[in-house]
Amino acid sequence: MPRMRQTPNRTTAGRKSAPAPEAVPQDLPDLPLARRSLHDQIVDEIGRRIVKGEYSSGMLPTEPLLAANLGVSRNALREAVKVLVSKGMVEVRPKTGMRILPEARWNLLDRDVLAWHAHSDRRLTRAFELVEFRLIVEPIAAHLAAKRATREEIAAIDTACTWLESCVGKPLMIPEVDIVFHHSIHEASHNAILSQMASLTSSLMQIQVLMTTQKPGSFEAGLPLHREVTEAIKARDAARAEDAARRLAQMPYDDLAQRIKLSPKRRMARLKELSRLVGRE
Repeated sequence: MPRMRQTPNRTTAGRKSAPAPEAVPQDLPDLPLARRSLHDQIVDEIGRRIVKGEYSSGMLPTEPLLAANLGVSRNALREAVKVLVSKGMVEVRPKTGMRILPEARWNLLDRDVLAWHAHSDRRLTRAFELVEFRLIVEPIAAHLAAKRATREEIAAIDTACTWLESCVGKPLMIPEVDIVFHHSIHEASHNAILSQMASLTSSLMQIQVLMTTQKPGSFEAGLPLHREVTEAIKARDAARAEDAARRLAQMPYDDLAQRIKLSPKRRMARLKELSRLVGRE
């Protein structure tokens, strides 16, 4: 690996040569993280390596070895490791070294941790988990938006939907515009937690949307439902907005369920679990 001091703008090393056990489409573009400082570069590099499972021993290399490998000072490395500790990914103990904690201990809602998963070979699994999350929250957000949105917020949702409809034939624009559309609905729900959760998952949603709109016609097939959600919110029809939003989130759910080879029986069981969770069964 080249020294990080010699390539301060890099955010990863050797990413394109990594195996893809989950058969993620290989033509998905890499979406670089917006990081600038050397400190952030070190955090990114180690975080991505951990998520990719490069440290199979469950331990980071010793401080001298890891610092030499990254081409950074030991002080800079220590500061980066502190960030990973705060994210629940690493534990540092005297004489025992830097231990990688079980994934269940990681802060999976942390922006960086989500972004590292979005750029890893586990992104298909994480994308499926995201659409399960979307099936839970997006219908409720649409329901609330239909009841609570201001005129300005409804206009913003309508504008975002029209912008999304103009993305036909422009596949690289779709993720960004789709995120704007859904975020505008979350904002209009007037629930700060819903809004913040949507913001946190943006990096993973960007990858998910790229995956589920690659098949010819898949994006176009979802546009009528985006418009249906929009029109229901404009009409203040909360029940219709909720139903349309659920059907809209169901589309990428079904797509990704097939990709991870989830059986139809198990898929239906999971959907029933989600329905019970939100009290809509």
